[in-house]
Amino acid sequence: MLFLPSPFEKRSFQNQLFYLKRDDLLDKDFSGNKARKFHSFLIHDFLHIKRVVSSGSNQSNAMYSLSVLAKLKGWEFVYVCDHIPVFLKENPMGNYKEALANGMQIVESSTRTDEVQKWLDENSLHVEEGGRQKEAEEGIKALAEELLVDIETHNIMKPYLFLPSGTGTTALFLQKHLPYPVLTCPTVGNSAYLQKQWEMVEPSLSRYPTILETTKKYHYGKLYIELYILWQSLKDEMGVEFDLLYDPVGWKALLENSNSQEGTPIYVHQGGLLGNVSMLSRYVRKANML
Repeated sequence: MLFLPSPFEKRSFQNQLFYLKRDDLLDKDFSGNKARKFHSFLIHDFLHIKRVVSSGSNQSNAMYSLSVLAKLKGWEFVYVCDHIPVFLKENPMGNYKEALANGMQIVESSTRTDEVQKWLDENSLHVEEGGRQKEAEEGIKALAEELLVDIETHNIMKPYLFLPSGTGTTALFLQKHLPYPVLTCPTVGNSAYLQKQWEMVEPSLSRYPTILETTKKYHYGKLYIELYILWQSLKDEMGVEFDLLYDPVGWKALLENSNSQEGTPIYVHQGGLLGNVSMLSRYVRKANML
């Protein structure tokens, strides 16, 4: 199903050289880091499973990818979130709309953990929020192996990887399976939160990714005009569309810290473009920035 390996491209931005690992081009319905995280669920048989249960935000990329996975496998998909805005209920869009179209049953609950437990039985598969679990390692290890080939093919000296993190699962397993530095930045919570996420999955890893901070603290999901401008500039100059929620924060962190890094940066494009529909709508509707 997936177009593996994903493309590896040489680009420039603000007169700096970058390589891009284009996981956004894996597949139109099952792409980016979620395709990697859920790869083992896609390729292996789970004959006893009838339902997949997960939780997270109402426009989660993982939510949509799980809806695709469940549809392919013939599973029921139950997704629990804290809150669904009235506007979104009345005007479905983005990941929310497409996941519903794939048959997702969404449950709104202020006690997500308790609600998730209600749906779990011996025939249920529980996927942690954002895919933060050991099963994600198989697909991310495959990504690391592709990157090793890409780096050798392009004869890149002193490469380092960068990608923004939600749960940090992709960065964690990339660092585990790569000899090169993996750098990331938190987009949900702070550095301490990100470190805690890693230690919950791999409590004794000898080397964790390096965390970069942005000069300004950006709160998850909040609209910032400078982030939109950066997103548009990347699109115009590189000819590549990035995720509007995570990637502008990632590029901010990478660009602000580039002078302190040695070597050639490789930016891992983790997809998530379907979510741009709702993010752009929010910029228009709430901030009047476009």
